[in-house]
Amino acid sequence: MLRDAQRNEAYRRAIAHVVKPGDVVLDMGAGTGILSIFAAASGARRVYAVERTSIAEVARKQIEVNGFGSVIEVKQTDLEDLVLDKGEKVDVLVSEWMGGFGVDENVLAPLLMARDRFLKPGGTIVPGRVTAFLAPAAIPDFDKEITFWRSKPHGVDMSVIASMTTNETFHTQTFLEPAMLLAKPREMWSHDPYTCTLEEADRPFVSKLTFEVTRSGMLTGVVAWFTADMGDGTTLTNEVGAPDTHWGRTLFPLDRPVEVAVGTTFDVELHTDPSAQGNCEFYWSFKIGDRPLEEHDTRNNRRR
Repeated sequence: MLRDAQRNEAYRRAIAHVVKPGDVVLDMGAGTGILSIFAAASGARRVYAVERTSIAEVARKQIEVNGFGSVIEVKQTDLEDLVLDKGEKVDVLVSEWMGGFGVDENVLAPLLMARDRFLKPGGTIVPGRVTAFLAPAAIPDFDKEITFWRSKPHGVDMSVIASMTTNETFHTQTFLEPAMLLAKPREMWSHDPYTCTLEEADRPFVSKLTFEVTRSGMLTGVVAWFTADMGDGTTLTNEVGAPDTHWGRTLFPLDRPVEVAVGTTFDVELHTDPSAQGNCEFYWSFKIGDRPLEEHDTRNNRRR
C-alpha cells in the first residue's frame, strides 16, 4: 500500500487542495501516518492521527523523522473511545477506508461515526463520493488454475480445492485489460459521505444486475472495483484499464467458466454483508440462460 504511487499521489494532491493553513485535520485509520504527514505539510495547524493498532508506534517515529511531531498527535485508540483535545472539532476528515470495491472492508460506518462526532458543519471529507462497479470478465489465468485442480494432478482428486477456490473472493492482481470485459460495467451502489446515514452503512449492500454480452468468450466471473471523487477534480480508481494499484480488482468466480455469445443476457446478484470489524462476507449468484441458478455464499462457508 505504501508503494502504491497512484493511491499516495491522489491523496497527496487532494489533501494539498483542501487543507488550508490553520486547519485541524482528523486522519481516521492513520496506519503509518503518511496522510497525516501530507496534511501537516499542507499547513494544518493540528492533525489527529487515529490508529487503533500497534502500527501507531511506527507512525510516531515516521512523524518525528519528518519533523511534524509538534503538529501531529498520534492517538492509539478505537474510534468509539476517541476524545479530541478540549472537545475540538475538525475542518477536514481524511481516511483511506476503501476496500477493493469500496465498502468491502466494512469501514464506511466508522467513517460516518467520525463525521458525526468530529467534523465541523461545512467541513470537508476526503475522499468524497465512492461508487462501486461490476463487470463480467474472461480471465484465462484463473480458468487454467481451476482446470488444473479438476484434472487429478499426480493422480489425486483435488476437486475439493477447485470448489473451495471458486467459492472465495479474490483481490486479484492478474493482468486485466478492457478487452477482457465481456459486457459494459454497471454501477452497483454509490455513497456520498456527507449525506450517507449510519443505518445505510450498517446494513447489507445488495446489487441485482442484468448484463448483455458485447464480446463473446469464456466467462470466468464478475470483477468489482471503485471510483472515488478526491475533491480536487480528480478521481482515484482501480477500474480495469486504469494504472495498477494495490487493490487490483475483486473477482467473484463461477464454478467453471461458461462460454457466452454476443447478445447473451444473464443476471448477477451480489450481497456484501458487514460482519466483523474490518470485514464483510459475501453472497453471489449467476443465472445464465437455461442453466440452473449458481449460488456462492461465504456467510456460512458453504455453497447452496
